[in-house]
Amino acid sequence: MQVLSKAFTPGIFLKTETSKRCPGGLPGTVEMDTPDGVCLAKETVWPCPEYRISEDTIRNRCMQELTLIPGIGPARADVLRKKGSRYLTDLGHTVWRDSAYEIADVIQNGSPSEIFGIFQDAHRGNDPLLLGFSHALPGEELLYFDIETLGMFQSPIILFGCGFRKGTELTVVQYLLRDIEDEPAALSLTARLFKEHSHVVTYNGKGFDVPYLNNRLSYYGERTVHPDLHFDLLYPTRRLYRSALSDCCLGTVETYILKKPRADDLPGYLVPAYYQKYLRTRDVSNLTPIIEHNELDVANLALLLCTECEAVYG
Repeated sequence: MQVLSKAFTPGIFLKTETSKRCPGGLPGTVEMDTPDGVCLAKETVWPCPEYRISEDTIRNRCMQELTLIPGIGPARADVLRKKGSRYLTDLGHTVWRDSAYEIADVIQNGSPSEIFGIFQDAHRGNDPLLLGFSHALPGEELLYFDIETLGMFQSPIILFGCGFRKGTELTVVQYLLRDIEDEPAALSLTARLFKEHSHVVTYNGKGFDVPYLNNRLSYYGERTVHPDLHFDLLYPTRRLYRSALSDCCLGTVETYILKKPRADDLPGYLVPAYYQKYLRTRDVSNLTPIIEHNELDVANLALLLCTECEAVYG
């Protein structure tokens, strides 16, 4: 990976008096030496609920979505159902026959990506029904992903949180920058995980985490990542729980939906301040709350995805 000397210029409050590495390291971390440099890595294991949905179940549910057809809204779909048209293929006697059969063929025989495309064409790309594919596909193909940054546009990613399933366990791997110049190594290791796992699970990752990752990869002249399927839980969460919650911030959802309120957790908005203090003082105790916050973010993604799939499919 080509390192650009001006990839990041610290502001005055980020300047340090020494370039020495953080002394003593952090408990539970190891040094990762890559062709692109060095960064810290930490691995933890979390229990992960086992929940499976058959593709047949998902496709059957999608076949009942009459509003996927252009020209059919919720009200008209209700009228058609009352007349006995429960599935797309029941519309063979109507003016929507051709569209219904075309969409039905994709749902019955197409790939999950093609079915996602059908929903996107109907402006329903974030429909909770699509979450079912996350538990129909092999669990090992999913990568749970969350990043921490300095809170400034185009600033480095200081911590990369990645999780992947192994049976009923979720392995959370985090890549941490001890210094700003560690970013190329952490980017390289993260991009490798994206290659090993076909699909990604995030919370607001379509608008933030994945584009931010690609922005940093592009800055160093590296290939960007493009998951086959992206399960961004923010939008299904809004569809499922917005009326019951004051907001859909992840912390609120964890407290009231997952029943897992965080105790003594570092708020996300304080992450930049804690990391900046570490850069000034080299006191590694400022890194521990950041790591723990990110680890919970990743671990709870897996739990929230399972919870929402159960809410939709039972």
